[in-house]
Amino acid sequence: NIIVDAIQKSISLDKIPNAFLFTGIRGVGKTTIARILAKSLNCSNKKKNDCLKNKCDNCTQITESRHIDVLEKDAASKTGVDDVRDLIEFSRYGPTCSRFKIFIIDEVHMLSKQAFNALLKTLEEPPEYLKFIFATTEVNKIPITVLSRCQRFDLMRISFDELLNFLKKVISTEKKNINENILKLIVKLSEGSVRDALSLLDRILLNDNNSKEMDLKS
Repeated sequence: NIIVDAIQKSISLDKIPNAFLFTGIRGVGKTTIARILAKSLNCSNKKKNDCLKNKCDNCTQITESRHIDVLEKDAASKTGVDDVRDLIEFSRYGPTCSRFKIFIIDEVHMLSKQAFNALLKTLEEPPEYLKFIFATTEVNKIPITVLSRCQRFDLMRISFDELLNFLKKVISTEKKNINENILKLIVKLSEGSVRDALSLLDRILLNDNNSKEMDLKS
């Protein structure tokens, strides 16, 4: 994956940008990748590269959204300049127990013009310990002055075959029996969004009251 390779290289060479921006349609993994990136930046066991088996305290706390140095905000509900000023004030102090203080801002395009202006100065001259990770579905609504200070990664829609194989793994793990034609229809309707596909699958599984294979006639 080009995006993963680029990020891994920037971390290994210690040439980490001040701000990352992940763009793409709903449900393709922008916020998930943002959290994984936060873990990669603050992981205590980087050389081991085995976080799936042996999570450090930093990674565990980020997973559980309780890390004191990783602040996650949803700009859809926190759009005002006062919200950004609170964030900037919080950024004046260095990290407590990790290498970086990280701000993850989801749906960043929802910030007001005044909020973007307040954020811009910190983006221009951030302290070395501060990193921003932005996610958005509408990159065209972000001011050019902000975009130019981010390393941008565009997440593509998940391909039909990849999403189909993923759903097959899900139903296998859940020990469910669903006809492949149903899965193909789910993939088609989800239009490349993993979240939408899982939501549709959940709704179908809720109606599964017996052990026989579900098909389009069920």
